[in-house]
This record gives sequence, C-alpha cells and structure tokens, in this order.
Amino acid sequence: MANVDKNLINSLTVREINADDTKKIEDFFDKMGPESRSVFNRRDYNRRGVLKFIVRPDNTRRYYAAELDGEIAAYFFFLDYDSSIPELGIAVRDDLAGKGIGTHLISLARDMAKDEGKGGLQLTTHVANLRAQTLYESAGFVCKGVCKNGTELFYLLNFRNI
Repeated sequence: MANVDKNLINSLTVREINADDTKKIEDFFDKMGPESRSVFNRRDYNRRGVLKFIVRPDNTRRYYAAELDGEIAAYFFFLDYDSSIPELGIAVRDDLAGKGIGTHLISLARDMAKDEGKGGLQLTTHVANLRAQTLYESAGFVCKGVCKNGTELFYLLNFRNI
C-alpha cells in the first residue's frame, strides 16, 4: 500500500494534456527506468500513443497530466472513451512511486468516468507489474484473467459494485 504524501498530492496540478506538452512528455518517458519501460512502455507504445494524440486528437481518447514543479509527475489516459467501459492507463514517475499519486489519479479517473455515465473501467497490466496489481486491486479492480498474449492481466472495475 502506498505511503500517501498528502502535501505532494495537494501540490499536483491535474489537467488535460495539450500540444504544448510534447517536450514534457518526452522528458517523462526518457526518465523512465528499465523496469517501468518493460512493464508499462514496452516497444515505446505508450509514448507513441500520447504523442500521436497531441498531433491528432480524437474523441475516443483522453490524456491527463499530473504536474509537479513544472514537470509531469504522472499521467493517466482513457482509450475507447466513446464506449461504456473505457480502458484506463496510468504511469507515475519512478522517483515518485509509492507516495499515493497512483491511488489519487485512479480515484480521479474513476470519478470522471462515473460522472460521465460510464459503466466501469477496464485495464491491462504486465503480469510482472506487482506494484500496479496491488494498486488496482486496492482501488476495487478485479482481475478477470490473463490476456491472449499471455503477458498481461485483464482487470475490470464495474461501477455497479462500488
């Protein structure tokens, strides 16, 4: 369980990612350690996704930055936001892991989706990403099984159950 740093959480500014954030996003991913790259940003998939969105935004995706002292401390996103149960993704800067930022952002994301009438959230995580699995389960997500690729677990949060 995260050791929540309330001063840190209160210092975050959460906002939508925009075209001016390209350098900040590049910096965020460049500072990612090997473990984070292997379990969250394999083959640079997530970096390419957010940078593509900046250039060509669409209504099916939403990206949000949590800024601290002018840098991106974490970000979260929704894919397939036009569906009833969009997919959630979240990443916290390595040096800030375990301080409650992930818990805070999942709570924000859950509230946003619920307020907009979504039926729940889904996500996947690498089977080796034990920290994320603990976070998701503490937030009410239930592991529904291993994805077809065998390397990711599928989680679901049904708003009717919370």
